[in-house]
Amino acid sequence: DNNLPAFVEALPGDTTVDCASVPSAPVLTATDTCDSDVSVSYTELATNDCSGITRTWVAVDDCGNSVTHTQNITVTDNTDPVITGTPSDISQDNDAENCGGQVTWTLPTATDNCALKSLESDHASGDTFPVGTTLVTYTATDSCGNTATTSFNVVITDTEDPVLVGVPSGIS
Repeated sequence: DNNLPAFVEALPGDTTVDCASVPSAPVLTATDTCDSDVSVSYTELATNDCSGITRTWVAVDDCGNSVTHTQNITVTDNTDPVITGTPSDISQDNDAENCGGQVTWTLPTATDNCALKSLESDHASGDTFPVGTTLVTYTATDSCGNTATTSFNVVITDTEDPVLVGVPSGIS
């Protein structure tokens, strides 16, 4: 038998899709002139959410004749992540006997239409901030490199009077 098996169904073609719309892989079957039960194997290789997917079907008959079909899916993502729950600006007095203040807040969260890679900040809740205004920025990054940022200010006000030390007695 030198005849190759043949796929029965229409073969899926190469396509470009948004990461949230990757189609399911169809189940393919095959026929052969000398084999009534052709084996069809399927593999899928995805390197990450944005570089694409390679799907391969291989039909093999009892005599070892084979036919292969490959579908390449280009995956795109043009949608930035979404950050929610960003605190409003925070104002507070300095901590006693400290030229700064420890500040805590509820952390924001991030979501993405495909896959969120990270949500990072340049300051952490619970950090001690110096007197003055400090900008706190959060950056969300998805697996395709799209980013979103949000920020708020932490304002620490020095409300302690200075204390004079080492002043000779009798001087007013």
